[in-house]
Amino acid sequence: MRRRALVPMLLLALGLAGCGRQAEPAVAAAGAMAPAAEAMAAAPAVPGGEAAGRRYLAVSHAIEVETAAERVEPLWRSVQAKCTALGGEVTSAELSRGEVRSPNAQLSLRLPPAQVPALFALLAEGGELVNTRTDSEDKTAEVIDVEARLKNLTDARDRLRQMLADRTGKLSDVLEVQKALTETQSQLDSYAGQRAALAQQTEKVRIELNIHAPRSAIERSALAPLRDAWHSIGFTAAASFAGLLTFVAAALPWLLLIVPAFVLIRRRWRKRRAAKM
Repeated sequence: MRRRALVPMLLLALGLAGCGRQAEPAVAAAGAMAPAAEAMAAAPAVPGGEAAGRRYLAVSHAIEVETAAERVEPLWRSVQAKCTALGGEVTSAELSRGEVRSPNAQLSLRLPPAQVPALFALLAEGGELVNTRTDSEDKTAEVIDVEARLKNLTDARDRLRQMLADRTGKLSDVLEVQKALTETQSQLDSYAGQRAALAQQTEKVRIELNIHAPRSAIERSALAPLRDAWHSIGFTAAASFAGLLTFVAAALPWLLLIVPAFVLIRRRWRKRRAAKM
């Protein structure tokens, strides 16, 4: 009788390891499943291993660099090459040029913490650091929680695989274990994805970089919006005319059908009215 009560204990332990999700009750347990079920039910929660002895911080820097207009693009390209050479990655890059506006470039980077000073040195050589901001978010609790769940779910999956390999017990019990294994593997994959995302945030520093030329007197003045509006008049007018042409092109086939039909119906209505009078 005691052996038959152990499969529900196994499924309950799997549910606790998988973020509190409850497993469905089992049918009955075979005698060979009892040792693994007892081990799962008695196993304490893992405190996170080596994660418990360190802090995991998600650090980000927002940097604004001012340089000569002709040096914006070369510095933008140099930073991308430097980031790749230092073992980082460029997540987004944008460069804006204009006849009126000064060139402007944006970069989003992820860089190993030890390589951040080298990037700052490159930026200092290429221009003036006019604004910097550093933010950090403690992710230690999330990392410890996810790693503990990963450890417990991995142990549970291995025990379930061993049960299937032994293949002792009734077919209904084997099917129940297979169902629990599928659920456990699904939860394990989900937490593995969470851990990978946390590693991306804590093992590399996120850097948002803005490189621009010194603004002209016109750009800094209160009349800058009026200047921008004046330069956009032609584009706005052309866009409005294009919209009108699109509407006419879409409505014209329908008008060719509706107008003659309306005229025909109106003539018949007048003839009937005249006949009645």
